Amino acid sequence: MRQKIESAANRRLSITRRLGTRHGVLKHSLFLMEGPRYISDYLATARPEWLVMSDEAESRVTSIADRAVESGSDVLEVPAKLFSGLSDTIHSQGLIAVCPLPDIEAAGIATKGLILLLDSISDPGNMGTLIRSAAAFGCAAVLAGQGSCCPFIPKVTRAATGLNTRISILFDIDLSAWINEQENGFPVIGAEAVGEQIETFSPPESFALVIGSEAHGISPVIREMLTTSVSIPMKKGIESLNAAVSGSILIYSMMRRTI
Repeated sequence: MRQKIESAANRRLSITRRLGTRHGVLKHSLFLMEGPRYISDYLATARPEWLVMSDEAESRVTSIADRAVESGSDVLEVPAKLFSGLSDTIHSQGLIAVCPLPDIEAAGIATKGLILLLDSISDPGNMGTLIRSAAAFGCAAVLAGQGSCCPFIPKVTRAATGLNTRISILFDIDLSAWINEQENGFPVIGAEAVGEQIETFSPPESFALVIGSEAHGISPVIREMLTTSVSIPMKKGIESLNAAVSGSILIYSMMRRTI
């Protein structure tokens, strides 16, 4: 149902404010999705715990809120000034959904197809773009290692265009332990400046692709566990590409036969 809320001390509004950080996401097992288009897509397959809507939202936004009510979610309608304290976007469209974190266990990740391993990806924009590419090009799962940013903070959700709910994601994973747990011979391929060029590389049927950190690349521990490395050919004098760009190119190149 729709409820008018005037007090910033409302319990659900207080929780909503805390979900902008990793700590808040982990403590409450909830995350924020903002924007009517992303929320509309989310409603096609899932139900938010609740939504918060500005009382100055446009009619197209209120129609999405009405859909959420029909699905069983409460919509908290708040004054625009109160809503602005919940959103960190510059030009918010007046609707936020509070969604449950996906319940995914490491044991439930089938090692079939391409598993994307993110080794200390700290920038939310890069994280979100890599998740978006992984979902778009048909990766089986994304595993964000320890030292990576949380894949469900608002900046990542926006960069992923909400697709962090459309692919299996595990985070704070000990990647070296996960690799060791796989059957012998499971290929682990690193994205590095020196390696076989992606144009000539023939990916195996199932494998893991490792994208290293923006500052330091693949960590020494994970590098020792690689089966091989692949690289993207570039013009002379160009040192490297952004982690999200290079990762997206490699994911597409490896998955294009199956799209």
